[in-house]
Amino acid sequence: MKTKQAKITGSQLTNLVTKNTTLIFIDFEAFCCGPLYPSEIGCVRVQNGQLVATLHTFICPLYFDKIIGTKVETTFVVTKEITGIPVPWSIEFQQCQPCVKYDQNLLQFGQLLIQFCTASSSVLKNGLGKDINVQIFSEFEQNNDYVFLAKGISLENNILSKMMGIQNKVVESDYIHKKFFRKAMTFENIHSDRNFDYCEFHKKVPNKIIKRIKKNKKINMKHCALDDALYLANQFEQSFKTSPTTPVIQTKVIYQDDEIIIEW
Repeated sequence: MKTKQAKITGSQLTNLVTKNTTLIFIDFEAFCCGPLYPSEIGCVRVQNGQLVATLHTFICPLYFDKIIGTKVETTFVVTKEITGIPVPWSIEFQQCQPCVKYDQNLLQFGQLLIQFCTASSSVLKNGLGKDINVQIFSEFEQNNDYVFLAKGISLENNILSKMMGIQNKVVESDYIHKKFFRKAMTFENIHSDRNFDYCEFHKKVPNKIIKRIKKNKKINMKHCALDDALYLANQFEQSFKTSPTTPVIQTKVIYQDDEIIIEW
């Protein structure tokens, strides 16, 4: 079979993505991207074509002396308009639960995230600690073969590698979807009129609704990491149910230097 290649961003390692690979849909929200201050993570585990588990928590630094009174503080305030997440030094932020607090990095949380990606449902039913919300929807076995998928991968790659010590680079979900099902994903209503799978906090946050004059569509400006990850995972699960996959076409993700080469 002739090999085709498509280049996207990334680095290191090699992974073979097949029907048996556990798909981990991941999404981060952030108070600030430069310097890097993540605010929320949502993950969805899809195994054997079925949505089997979710992970969600808020994230905030322990100390704010490098933030308050600087330009970074302004960014923290502005991002609330997009995510609805208040600045972490406010009383209002206490509603954002559960929450992982960190000092220098998120290495310990990174190990728990890998456990969510690989462990069996019987292990994950015991939870990953009080600061992480894990929900199990059906039983599944341990599987060390997994890949991170996202829509827009820059923020996810930066947080995973620079703060969590995880070098498994994130791949664009649409690339894998096209190779599995021979069709593109739909993103036009990702933040517009649809049923949102918000976390408990975002269910309570008033949403700012605006209209785009050109398309006359209502846009929901509150981004929720769990909802965004579920939006992607639900499309894959539906495609597994309704579209024939092509198991003979394996998508090989090769990480070389500063780019990912996808072969199929």
